[in-house]
Amino acid sequence: MILVAAFTGAFALAKSQNVVDFENLSLPPDSFWNGSDMSGSFTANGIATFPNSFVDWGGGMTSWSGFAYSNKADTVTQDFSNQYSNFAGNSLINSPIFGVNYNNSDWNTGQIIPNVVSFSSVIQPISMYVTNSTYAALTMKNGDAYSKKFGGTTGDDPDWFKLTITGMLDSITTGTVEFYLADYRFIDNAQDYIVKDWQNVDLTSLGAINKLSFSLSSSDTGMFGMNTPAYFCFDNIMYSLYNTISENHTTALKIYPNPSSDVVFFNKKLNNVEIYNSLGQIVLTQPSMNDFINIRSLPLGYYLLKATDNGEIIKQLLIKK
Repeated sequence: MILVAAFTGAFALAKSQNVVDFENLSLPPDSFWNGSDMSGSFTANGIATFPNSFVDWGGGMTSWSGFAYSNKADTVTQDFSNQYSNFAGNSLINSPIFGVNYNNSDWNTGQIIPNVVSFSSVIQPISMYVTNSTYAALTMKNGDAYSKKFGGTTGDDPDWFKLTITGMLDSITTGTVEFYLADYRFIDNAQDYIVKDWQNVDLTSLGAINKLSFSLSSSDTGMFGMNTPAYFCFDNIMYSLYNTISENHTTALKIYPNPSSDVVFFNKKLNNVEIYNSLGQIVLTQPSMNDFINIRSLPLGYYLLKATDNGEIIKQLLIKK
């Protein structure tokens, strides 16, 4: 199984992989949901909540940011009316609905505001599929009144459009993954590309998380921030749940207080206590029998406490606050 070796002796992964594929949602053919019902968010597959901000400005003018979902696949229309189509022109097998991300920007600084999806359980993300939106892709390919044609008139401009995915445990950053949705920085212009197909992005380096943050950046920026339309499409977020139950279920270990800022107590004396961080690394040990351990030196975050009790291996999730 993916990443089993990396987590040996630490967080045990569930035996089966899970997926956020949006198929619990429903849409008529060739349509989308963009938050116009003012619900403020949607939940996919019972675990992932995607925030949405929708504003009705009056006079038929509306706007949205955050996340939407769609089944549209128009690959030829280059304008704002086609902001919900994926540039691949199709959906993944058995997954006709996909997510759409739009990053708003700060009015004062022009900086992109990340969009954050929250998970109701601590997970190990494995991978996800991404592709360009048609609106962003054709704008990079052709340019328009607000955005440049990537490569410029000669094709030599080193343009790029990048997705940054950040893993978080509450407010703690666990890692980042970068993926170029377009890249014109090659010496040989024949290698320049704008992503058209669904591409699988490896997320295993993010470790244990309960949030994923998405942010876009581009070489094409101006006085008011990024000129490239701040959209991308995504689907099938694969993940495994962390299993922090004792390896056999005969021992009930209680640790308190949990969360804790310094000393954690046990309801029994334990031997060979080890504490692992979200990347599966041992960060604290206590080899002798004892009924407490001091975690004051640890950074804030989620940890796994592993110990031995009469030959039985015990595991519990521990939170440093």
